[in-house]
Parts: sequence; structure tokens; C-alpha cells
Amino acid sequence: MRDKILDMLELQDKLNRRINENWRDIRTKEDFARATWIECAELVDSLPWKWWKKQEADLDNVKIEVVDIWHFVMSYILMDYQLPEEAVKSLSVDMFIKGVKEDFRNIDIPGEHINHYLGEMDLYRKIIFLAERVAEGFLKENLNEGVFFFGLLVKNTISFEDLYLLYTGKNILNHIRQEKGYNKGEYRKQINGLEDNQYLFEIVKNVRDKDQLEKVIRDTFDKLHT
Repeated sequence: MRDKILDMLELQDKLNRRINENWRDIRTKEDFARATWIECAELVDSLPWKWWKKQEADLDNVKIEVVDIWHFVMSYILMDYQLPEEAVKSLSVDMFIKGVKEDFRNIDIPGEHINHYLGEMDLYRKIIFLAERVAEGFLKENLNEGVFFFGLLVKNTISFEDLYLLYTGKNILNHIRQEKGYNKGEYRKQINGLEDNQYLFEIVKNVRDKDQLEKVIRDTFDKLHT
């Protein structure tokens, strides 16, 4: 697992440097904390929590939002390290792995939160609870708490292997976005009535080999943008 986390940290650092070579100097932890809790809110909005209207759960979008959260969680972690090889050995990554594995040993996490998690039988309510705890952790600037609950969120929504594949695909898509002028407002995110994330999700569901992903994604989006 840790080797794949290192791979993702390296990809994230490379993407951040593509956007701005000196990203650690111009971004703050507050930036990434804010981005994290906003993405958590978008995840919650993919589930039927509004009692005053009929809603359908969009579990595919929940998975996409989990991957989006992971971008900012990794960036927050990387702020403290010059090299991904150092970051992957951090306590924060240890806590993330503990969350993915549901390992509650030797953790400094509020007991009432753990009891709530273990006692919640409704999957949607459990996912919402976890997303809120991730947001709370980052709002409190308690990184280890935030990443532990993010690990639990991964376990209950997507699995680590799917996180790895979908993150890798989304990283490729983010590079395509930059190449096509995303930061200048020139990139079309809506294509034929669907968001680019939806096309990506279908590709990753069908292409399970990481080494084939980039070619298939680039070929698909080249055709879609012609």
C-alpha cells in the first residue's frame, strides 16, 4: 500500500509544480484545508440528506469526490516535506493507512466519534458522518485526525485499489485540463452534456491496468475535444 501512496504523492507534487513551480511558497495549509472541506460538502450533497425534497444517491460521484479530497489531503501533507519520499514515512500517512485498515489501536481520536462510526448501520449516514469528521479535522488543523477519518471514508466508499486507479486517471485528466487552458478558462469541462469526470469514471471502470490508463484517457479526450 505504501508504495502506491508514494506513487500518488509523487504525481500530486508533479501536478502542483506544473501549476506553479514554487507552489509550497505561495500556497498555505489553510488553502488546502479549505479545499478539503469544500470537497467534503460536495460529497455530502451527492447523498440523500435533504429531508424536504426527494433525492437519489449518486455513489459514482461520491467516489469522484473522495478522489478530489485526496488531491488536497496529499497537498496538505506535502507542505511539510520537500520530497514525497519523506512525506510517505510521516505519521499522517500512517494514520491514513490505519483508517483504511480500520485499525483503532494507538490512535488519539475522540472515542465518541469511533463509537458513532461503529454504531451507525445506515451506509449513507455513515459516509456523511465520516465526510464531516474529515472536514472537522482540517478545520481544526488536526491533520492526523482528518487523515484517519479520510482513510475510513475510503474504506466505506471506494477501496484503496480503486482510489489508486481513479486518482491516477484524475491526475492524467488534470494534466490534460492544464494543457487545454483550464487555468485560463479555455477548457470545456462539459462535453456533450456530461462532465469530464463522468467520462473519466467510465474509462477507469473498464481499464484496470494503470499502465494503459494514460493512452486510453488521452485518446478519449482528444476525440471528445475535436
